[in-house]
Parts: sequence; C-alpha cells; structure tokens
Amino acid sequence: MTVDAATDPLSYAASLLDAVGADREQLPAEIALECLYAAELLELAGGRAEPTPLIDGDPRASIRAAMTALGSLGVEDFARSLVIDAARAARHALRQLA
Repeated sequence: MTVDAATDPLSYAASLLDAVGADREQLPAEIALECLYAAELLELAGGRAEPTPLIDGDPRASIRAAMTALGSLGVEDFARSLVIDAARAARHALRQLA
C-alpha cells in the first residue's frame, strides 16, 4: 500500500525516507542511517512508514519528495521539534549525496 502525500504528508515522507535508508545498494551506511533516523522521528511525530519504492529508483529524488511533503505541512505541524529534526537529517543526507 502506498501512502498519499496530499492526505498524510508525515507518513509519505517517513515511507520515502525509510525506503532510501533500506537501499544499501546505492548508498553508504552513513547516509542510510540519516534517512532511517529521519523516518523514525517522523513516526514518533505521528507518521507511519509503509513499504514504498524509491521514486524512479532514485534516492535523491525520494529525499527531495519527502522534504517537499514536509514543506506542505501547516506551520504548527512543521514547527514541532521532531519534524524539524527529521527535516534536518534528511537535508544532511541529501547534501552528502551531492
């Protein structure tokens, strides 16, 4: 089952970041762990990661899509420390991929 970004952005972002973290063929462990940490924080914030494929098989595109989903949250939801920390971890992972 795939989570919808429009109806549940926290779960969508958590699912994508979890998928990136599980992709050990394309990523070094350090980046995978950043993504798994971000997914865990989003789950603690109320999201639920579900098995989902990477977007076009691309970890970068998947992290960007997760961050876009987080950007669609309302101000109060995004301002929660767990969500901000998850966004920072995702941003850090994306920077390492560059």
